[in-house]
Amino acid sequence: MTPIPKVTIIIPVYNVKPYLRQCLDSVVNQTLRDIQIICVNDGSTDGSVALLEEYAAQDSRIEVIHQENQGGGSARNAAYPYIRGKYTYFVDPDDWLELELCQQCYDKAEATEADAVALRHVVHDPKPAYSRPFNPLLPKERESAEEKHDILQFAAPWRGFWRSDLLLSNNVRFSEGKRPYNDMLMFWKGIVLANRITILDIPLYHYRTRPGSYQQVIDEKHFIIIATMEEINKMLHEIGCYHSYRDVFIAQKLNVWCHRYHCLPAPMKPKFVALIREALIAEDRDFYRTASKKLIPKATKFFYEMIDGGLKEMLNYHNYQIIRPIVQMPERFVRQWIVKPIRRMLKAS
Repeated sequence: MTPIPKVTIIIPVYNVKPYLRQCLDSVVNQTLRDIQIICVNDGSTDGSVALLEEYAAQDSRIEVIHQENQGGGSARNAAYPYIRGKYTYFVDPDDWLELELCQQCYDKAEATEADAVALRHVVHDPKPAYSRPFNPLLPKERESAEEKHDILQFAAPWRGFWRSDLLLSNNVRFSEGKRPYNDMLMFWKGIVLANRITILDIPLYHYRTRPGSYQQVIDEKHFIIIATMEEINKMLHEIGCYHSYRDVFIAQKLNVWCHRYHCLPAPMKPKFVALIREALIAEDRDFYRTASKKLIPKATKFFYEMIDGGLKEMLNYHNYQIIRPIVQMPERFVRQWIVKPIRRMLKAS
């Protein structure tokens, strides 16, 4: 019998040749050697396939699957029938790992008997690299909806080191098709169904934002975020968990819609606002008006008052948008541009 590897790593690959070698090097050189590596070529045309074949020829742990271009979610799903590891980890092909990621996650999962390990990541974009820690006031082993809140605020499959039978026996899969947000339903379902999630508050995953990715090319495909949240809503009802996750879900839905609105080019915003208005239900309206600032920040509340209310709410929202940068201005700028000029005016008078 073929021995069961400790970890299966799944990498969907589509036209990422400039970044793929760094990703593969960080995977094949993991300190935990007992791993299975499944690379799914999703119809690449830029030379990525040659790199995959080069690495597969050198490392017998690598298996390459080929399919026509169907999108990242479909590519990850294509690997499911071949998963043999006790745990599964998803890696995006333009990102890279710390070399001890698999070993640390495996040891943590085994020691705590967790269904998933939630780990930190480092974001690399035009700004300096940064990493956000988990809420230190919450327990390291989390089981309730309230305890999982900060994990669910940022949905990405590589934020979880998953027990494979959790994914396979519960059909925890990605949304099919060439679309952004193909991982949100999978991530929510996996986190909700995990009886225990343990926190590894160490930045072991390096996430790269780059031009040309689905998340960075802003067009009307991103309107699908409205339907995506409805898919999550339906899933929570189907598995009987909606009541437990209601506040967490509605908060994320309203916050992510607001965030997406601000990322859209101006010509797309009216259509997106119309879709939001159509999707809002009475429960959403009651929530954004009464929820705590922890769940619905003031800026998000004003946003919904603007699009869902009248002229008064719109003026309040725009006034807040003008005032907020001043309120958030670093202290040294306040002293330089506000306090000192006032002092000079007073002295002159």
